[in-house]
Amino acid sequence: MASTDTDTNIPLLPDALHINAWTGPGPAATTPLAPNWATWATAKHMASANKTLAADEAVDERDWQDPRVGWGLLVADNDALSEADRALGSDLPDVLRELVQRREGPIVRYREENSFESLRRYYVDGPKQDISLTAKAGTARGMLPKYLLIWASPAKGGQPGCVPWRFQYVLNVARYVGRLHLQGKPLENYVKALLDDWNGCAARADVPVLWATDHADADITHLMRRVVAEPVEKKLREDSQIGGKLRYFASASASAAQLIDALADPARPPAFVMTTSHGMTGPLDDMAKMAATLGLLVDQHGAPLDPAALLAKWQPDGAIWYAHACCSAGSDDATQYADLVGDGPVKDVLLGVAKLGASVAPLPTALLGAERPLRAFVGHVEPTFDWTLRHPESKEPLTHALRTALYDGMHRARPNPVGMAFEPVFDQVGQLFAQFHQATKASTSLDPALRARARAAALRTQLGALDRQACVILGDPTVALPKLE
Repeated sequence: MASTDTDTNIPLLPDALHINAWTGPGPAATTPLAPNWATWATAKHMASANKTLAADEAVDERDWQDPRVGWGLLVADNDALSEADRALGSDLPDVLRELVQRREGPIVRYREENSFESLRRYYVDGPKQDISLTAKAGTARGMLPKYLLIWASPAKGGQPGCVPWRFQYVLNVARYVGRLHLQGKPLENYVKALLDDWNGCAARADVPVLWATDHADADITHLMRRVVAEPVEKKLREDSQIGGKLRYFASASASAAQLIDALADPARPPAFVMTTSHGMTGPLDDMAKMAATLGLLVDQHGAPLDPAALLAKWQPDGAIWYAHACCSAGSDDATQYADLVGDGPVKDVLLGVAKLGASVAPLPTALLGAERPLRAFVGHVEPTFDWTLRHPESKEPLTHALRTALYDGMHRARPNPVGMAFEPVFDQVGQLFAQFHQATKASTSLDPALRARARAAALRTQLGALDRQACVILGDPTVALPKLE
């Protein structure tokens, strides 16, 4: 029989309810509805909830001011200070202390013995903590901000303090990271512009400048133009707010003079600059001269871009510059590729540049410390190899993450901060190293064909991972392009 509505006698429901309870052998627990079941059904028995039982909305990682995301300043530790003074940053320039206070971010400290694993955080009112690089993001006690600005030299014993490039490489995979090494007036110029968010800057996102040298089909500059510059150029041209306002100088038109004139055009001040070229790494027998010109962009005619000549005509005034060139960001005190290449010019360059030690290149140093400074400079420590740009067998381009960072991330309606925009590039480090580890396992196979293929894959994937790893952001990682109007 079916239970019926007592007012209408209309059958509505099965005659019994069953429950999933077990009391032992015998009939399953079942029962008919009570005669007044409709009264029970229309009365409220559920407890009132004070709020919706739902997870919090996902954090918008573009919002570095959200304490669940957070920004912090990373500096070298200073054992000469008390723990309270280290928490307060008593050893920092006034302008950096003001930055920390205004942004309400913590100061975290690099210690060599903790390198690659944790950062130390001191508190005025409590014990210090060594916080894992993969700790929960945020500014609360025991957390590590998602955005970290390193203020340090990459050189051991350098000023202000030392945080090595290799630590920045590791941190890039877990956090959004930028570096400043400036001191004195250049530091003040940059931080004051940062605090004002480049208020009143002239730079416009709808008039970008791209510049790509191309010396010959067999030269890596040809490959960089095709698979680094042109995919970004295509996306910018297709953008309805940019389109024909883009200025692109390639091959014969990629001279230093053309680049300076385009940047200095008062009617079209660019907020986004992208260049692909060789980077200066000589003369190898003159350390002082090589240090003064390291990583400078080499134009179509073999002339380096002179920072002084550039700044005589142009103030960066809030632009962001991506420079795909050897050592455009700087040098390190040892090359990771010494045993990869045989004797010859490539090895001579690798070992010669390493003799300079760890440093930040002169072009970003000049632009970030200018009177009206650059927002950020993104470049490489050490060179890029052609195999990291295009698969040597299939000829497949391997640069989609760069295009994603430079267009999809940075040219949004609400642009991603530069640190977040480059997340796809740094994510590839882990992906490629995972492939590398799988390849190394197969590299000792008894099958000679499999063994040979695995060793080739190990070479390609490790080379690619090291290349992405050595891409670094100079400047604060929270900066973003102005919105397209």
